Amino acid sequence: MHCRIITAQLPDYAEFDQSTTKGTPGYFRVAKTFKGQWWFLDPENKPFYYKGVCAVNRAGTPGGRRADPGPYAATVDKKYNYQESVDSFVSACINRIKGLNFNALGAWTTEEFFNSNLPFTEIIEFFKEGPFLPSLNGKNPLPDIFHPAWHIAADRKARALCSPLRYSKWLVGYFTDNEIGFGKADDFGFDPGFKAGQFDLSLLRIVLGMNPGEPAFELAWDFILNRHNNSFAKLSEAWQIAISSKEDVKTLNTLKKPIPGNSYREDAQAFVEFYAKKYFEIAYQCIRRYDPNHLILGCRFGAPPPTYVLDAILPYTDVISANNYQPILYERYDTVYQHTGLPLLIGEFSWNTDLYKKVPLPNETAPLSMKYRMFERGPATLLRTALHPGIIGYTWYRWVQGTSTGNNYYDGIVNYGDSLEMHATMLKKLNSILETVRAENADSQWKKAPATTGEFTLFFEYLRPDWTHYIQFSIQNSKPDPMVYGWQMSGKVLTYSQIKNHYLIKLNIDFKELTIRNQTFESGKGIYELDLVRNGEKFYGRFKGNFNGKMMEGKVKAFFFPPVNPNFKQNGL
Repeated sequence: MHCRIITAQLPDYAEFDQSTTKGTPGYFRVAKTFKGQWWFLDPENKPFYYKGVCAVNRAGTPGGRRADPGPYAATVDKKYNYQESVDSFVSACINRIKGLNFNALGAWTTEEFFNSNLPFTEIIEFFKEGPFLPSLNGKNPLPDIFHPAWHIAADRKARALCSPLRYSKWLVGYFTDNEIGFGKADDFGFDPGFKAGQFDLSLLRIVLGMNPGEPAFELAWDFILNRHNNSFAKLSEAWQIAISSKEDVKTLNTLKKPIPGNSYREDAQAFVEFYAKKYFEIAYQCIRRYDPNHLILGCRFGAPPPTYVLDAILPYTDVISANNYQPILYERYDTVYQHTGLPLLIGEFSWNTDLYKKVPLPNETAPLSMKYRMFERGPATLLRTALHPGIIGYTWYRWVQGTSTGNNYYDGIVNYGDSLEMHATMLKKLNSILETVRAENADSQWKKAPATTGEFTLFFEYLRPDWTHYIQFSIQNSKPDPMVYGWQMSGKVLTYSQIKNHYLIKLNIDFKELTIRNQTFESGKGIYELDLVRNGEKFYGRFKGNFNGKMMEGKVKAFFFPPVNPNFKQNGL
């Protein structure tokens, strides 16, 4: 069974469960239908699936009001006489964007485009305001949200940006920030879900090592001692390291000495959650002080964050926003939706990445061009995303060209000369049908249909030591295509069978050697046997096998997608 794709009737207002509605009547809101599907509701209570473009501005870059003019600005000034009036430029862009079947303006769109008969979003960027906490590597310091001066700066920024938009009927809502992190929850590895390697030590240790008298220092010490009966002896026992005074942590930081206790890692995680919750609370209060009418759209996570960060944001946002540049958008953010139950808006998306272009397609037997792969895998990602009950829209990464990825493929819809780029035709076609795909599959019957033709995405606990990357293969009429592909790995389906709700699969996978962030993964061969049980579009089970003769065993989770529209082809692109 294929997902249905015919001219659809969007849900009527009466089909929405009013108990799920978030927002102020007369402005953009979100609500869930009785069938379990989230939508935006526009000010007239009509369902709205967000299809936006980021960074529509004269500079032609993300950053909006902060952006320095580049080559695109020179074109705009000459072509539209921008210095005399912005009207021609704004009108031309709006008409072009609508002509490509987009219906919204994303983050970093500048003020001249606001209230121009096209829904828009605003990004506040609270994290750009100081004062800042210390940063051991001198990069990306976190704001000192505990300092009274930061509260004043955050309030000032919210007043400046939110007050003028308080009664706008075209504003969808506010992003608080973009791809921010909240520091590390331990002293090892990378910051999960955010800016990798932002700190050498945990956020807790950095703040505990500040100068006495600083608000963050005093608050952090109160926080940690309260967790250990206000006793340095109890703290030392729990952390398995001697701490007799507040100065001792500063000494440990200078020496970069690890703290071994599991209790320390629990405390460090709790402090990250405390920091994140405080940030979301302050951002919420600042926005609501000057605009009680519009939605709060979250902070545009750069990747699925840890669950404790999701718990921190839950009381203070109407929508979870996140960015994505991978083909597994549906699969990747389904876990976020299942944990929060909140609707998700994709704040940035592009298919111009290596995972779209360099990994062969699941049914690829002879090498195809990177362009062909990109325009096959990319549209499939957006069509599948429209099926997800919780994802209520996407935003193309940028309006203007950007930097070449090394093969003369640009992310922008227009180039520096203001001519349409290669993505425009496909995006126009996709945008014209996404609401239909969503509305016609509201009952989610595609999740229950026999898995006879479509694509599997498999997520293993690990395939080789420390390697968790996904792999994909496809089936046609209940028979698997022979090849299996993933990032720097390929293989074959050796056996495939179905016994009622059980799926038994045997795979042979060859791995290439590669190095990521100073960690080298050895090349080799693996053989794996999977036993999966289906639950809707998801499959759960375990695998057994070996990699280079080493026994491997663990959990495996899979997603299955039928073709959303078998007639949706590239049309020569």
